[in-house]
Amino acid sequence: MFDSYVVYVRIECPFCILSIAELQERGFEYKIIEIDDCPEGFISQLKDGYNHDTFPMILGHDDTYNSYGWIGGHGDLVESFDE
Repeated sequence: MFDSYVVYVRIECPFCILSIAELQERGFEYKIIEIDDCPEGFISQLKDGYNHDTFPMILGHDDTYNSYGWIGGHGDLVESFDE
């Protein structure tokens, strides 16, 4: 389990909204990065870099090691809480 989260979102994305609600409900700290106004090249790099074509894109931060770990999308976030 991570200590906090970074969530790349599109503003009107329903799964992005659900992911933020899930984090709020569980009381986690998170940072939202809205990518709607980002250049398409940046968005392509995100998708290629994480091999993930949809949003949200969620990373978790581990305070102990001061490092980020890839989680995935909304379904992956919910599954990570069940582990």
